[in-house]
Amino acid sequence: MAVAVTVTDADVRIEVTGLDRLWSLSRGRVIPMGEIVAADVLLRADAVRGIRWRLAGTHMPGSVIAGHFVCAAKDPITGRRPRAWMAVFRDREVLRITLAGDRPRYVVLQHPGRHDLAWWIGERITAQR
Repeated sequence: MAVAVTVTDADVRIEVTGLDRLWSLSRGRVIPMGEIVAADVLLRADAVRGIRWRLAGTHMPGSVIAGHFVCAAKDPITGRRPRAWMAVFRDREVLRITLAGDRPRYVVLQHPGRHDLAWWIGERITAQR
């Protein structure tokens, strides 16, 4: 999988390269640190269980889940189903970044340094508050 993540004090930059760009129909995203609510590591099965419909991208059960999806649970405040952007393959654990908005609400990535990334992002959002 070819997803590169760069964390700075201002933002989180996610760059998708190679065939993963084709699977996810995206080059990546830049997320301002002010929009991030939390970053954590969770099991792939739990992250996948939370999606309902594919809007654009690829979903091959057991191997690739990449692109834009609608989540299964409605937001209790807005009553709308939030969206998720995913770039997940076969790893057991994934990084989930929760955002303040709902388009997308979640950015879910497979990355070998997911625990470090969750910590770095958490440190920076705590420092901004």
